[in-house]
Formats: sequence, structure tokens, C-alpha cells
Amino acid sequence: MGWAGWLCLLLVALTTSSPAVAKAFEVEGLTAREVEGVYLMDATILYQFSDEALEALESGVPLTLEVHIQLRREGAWIWEADLLDARLRYRILHQALHGLYQVTDLSNGTQQYFATRKAAFTALGRIQDVQLIQAEKLQSGERYKLSLRSSLDIEALPLPLRPLAYLSPAWNLSSEWSIWRLQP
Repeated sequence: MGWAGWLCLLLVALTTSSPAVAKAFEVEGLTAREVEGVYLMDATILYQFSDEALEALESGVPLTLEVHIQLRREGAWIWEADLLDARLRYRILHQALHGLYQVTDLSNGTQQYFATRKAAFTALGRIQDVQLIQAEKLQSGERYKLSLRSSLDIEALPLPLRPLAYLSPAWNLSSEWSIWRLQP
């Protein structure tokens, strides 16, 4: 049997086996407020990883999460530019030697350490005081839509793990878009 036959056999095995159902991420809270002329955002994300992702984390594989934020005028035409299109990136790593979980904000390099996985996931899901936009850039009386979504970045996984992650639904972890409407 050639390589194409083996690939087909692998695909059939992956699609017909009963993999663990991937749990979803959930945005539990999203708010924005104006403070001294700047809009700030807070969000709470509940991270529920699949058994495969948890096993990889416990084995020392770092997991990178991406929080995608968009701010646009409500009712904007598709060709209108977003007022904000930003991606916050975080990494969680289990350090087996120390028994600690390291959470890193990849935008500024800030690291936090936690004794339990639950505490690390809670901290990972707590996003506070993210600067969105200067209030003067928004038109008074106009309505705006702030959208947020979180997902596991498969491209940040180690190279040997990526093909499996792309083919398995257990690695397709993300939240639905959460919306917050604001009106200056």
C-alpha cells in the first residue's frame, strides 16, 4: 500500500473513531467603560479544554490562546475598516519539575505562576483594563459593537503535533463571538 493509501486509512480511522468531544471556551462576561477619555475592556473567559489538550499540557506542551477583539460601528458596511482589530496572546505551560503552571502574556512578557491548573485557567480567563480606543475617536450618538472571541492557536503547537490537531475536533477549541454594544 502506497503513502496515499496509508493517508486515506489514517483519515478514515480519525473520522470514524469516537474521539472525546472537545469542550468549548465560553465568554462569560464582556464589558467596556470610559475612564478618563479612554475606553477600557474587561472580559471573563471560561476555558474548558479537551482531554487531549489537557494531556498535552500536563506533558509539557505549551498551549497558546488568542483573544481576538474587534470594534466597529454598528451597521457598518463590510468594506468599512474596523476601529480596532487586535489580538491578545497568552501561553500556559505546565512546569512538571516545579509542579507549577506558568501563564505568560505574550504581548508584554508578564509571567504568573500558579500551584493548580484551575487557578491558572481562572487567571488566564480574567482580562482587565485593556485599552480599546480614545473616546474622542467615537462619534457621539453613534452605536458601536465590541466583539470578542477566544481560541486555541494550533499554529503555535509544536510542529509534530499540528497535523493531529488539525484533523481532530478535540483540538478545535474556541468560543463563540461575544458582543458588547456601546454608545458614547
